[in-house]
Amino acid sequence: PDIGKWGGVDGCFAIAKKATAAGKSYCPHWLSGGIGLLHSAHVLSAADGKGLLEIDSNPNPLRTMITEHLQDLEDSHLQLGTKPGIGIENPLEKLTEYILDHQSFSS
Repeated sequence: PDIGKWGGVDGCFAIAKKATAAGKSYCPHWLSGGIGLLHSAHVLSAADGKGLLEIDSNPNPLRTMITEHLQDLEDSHLQLGTKPGIGIENPLEKLTEYILDHQSFSS
């Protein structure tokens, strides 16, 4: 399940609980930015953490900046950290180069 298409955290966690109760592994995927990726990883971890998390391997600077603390994988396992929420500080200062002035698109 894709967390952006299957009801968000609550919807995917419900699916994960049903899968694990049936003796199956919950294996979500996320093919976009870092915020959704971290949410998907946390749902997987909360479910039981035994499934796989499919991610897009194409370059994505927004995903890379937001998840840079996860880049050092050990045996393909993520360490999600202990910070509240999805485990990151507010990333807005790092992302300022991607902010566009909405007025520049006016006709």
